[in-house]
Amino acid sequence: MTFNKKSRKISMPKEVTDLGIGNKVLDSDQRIVTKDGKFNIERRGISFFKSFSIYHYLISISWLKFCSLILLVYLLVNIFFAFLYLAGGVENFEGIETNNTFDRFVNEFFFSTQTFTTVGYGRINPVGVYSNIISSIESLTGLLSLALATGLLYGRFSRPVAKIIYSDNAIIAPFNGVNAFQFRIANMKNDHDMIDVETEVILSKEVNNLRKFFNLKLEYRKINFFNASWTINHIINEESPVYGLSEKDLKDSDCEFLILIKGYDNTFAQYVNSRYSYRYDELIWGARFTNIYGRSEDGRGMIELDKISLIEKAELN
Repeated sequence: MTFNKKSRKISMPKEVTDLGIGNKVLDSDQRIVTKDGKFNIERRGISFFKSFSIYHYLISISWLKFCSLILLVYLLVNIFFAFLYLAGGVENFEGIETNNTFDRFVNEFFFSTQTFTTVGYGRINPVGVYSNIISSIESLTGLLSLALATGLLYGRFSRPVAKIIYSDNAIIAPFNGVNAFQFRIANMKNDHDMIDVETEVILSKEVNNLRKFFNLKLEYRKINFFNASWTINHIINEESPVYGLSEKDLKDSDCEFLILIKGYDNTFAQYVNSRYSYRYDELIWGARFTNIYGRSEDGRGMIELDKISLIEKAELN
């Protein structure tokens, strides 16, 4: 509850009653939104196969995991078919010049890779019904697998993603005679222009064993162009839900600042979004962000993104 000096009336911060994530209190060491922008909620009561989407999983995992998984599947499939060829006997192939089991397996493994990719160098040929049936099945498997892999690669490359970086910490900084809650973001891509970028910041706090949410009024909620950095600023005045709260108050109420940023990406011609959050222990009191703008050698404007989190001490009002 706050007191408005101009109207001489008591005003209260506007609570958000339908955020979509419930009002149950989590453990004190659990955040609502993780650092990678995902909600920290575990879904139960439904089978794994109903809740799991392999396509969404494969286009959203890291490139290292994706390439490792593709390589693992490729090896396992060819090892499987190599064992099938090995079980048929050496008489089912022409061009294998050894009777050593391990050497035969190696030869048939590489024959499998050639069949799987439809390369077919021609040194080893299947002979008989058994080996031709297996190689035909593998050829079809290879064509379908390559088509799926190509689709997944295209999906990963074409998926619109907001490459926005955030300052490591949010700060409480002096601003025009009062204090303000601030954090800094920047567009990481040089060739991806974003326009009509909007920001929404919601304060989550525990009140009487329930999770409450309050919209924070921002100095600028929307900017037309987002090619560099943007310091998002919430002025802590009498109408702010942060007004009068200390570091201890934020800790005791397990405060977390939830952030949603969305904008139009000209490259993909689609809207993209990004989620993030700062907890009370990621908030630095009495600081201001340092300047990260400058001039390059050819006189162009320059922004040093590696310094986006740099701050300096400042006296609070």
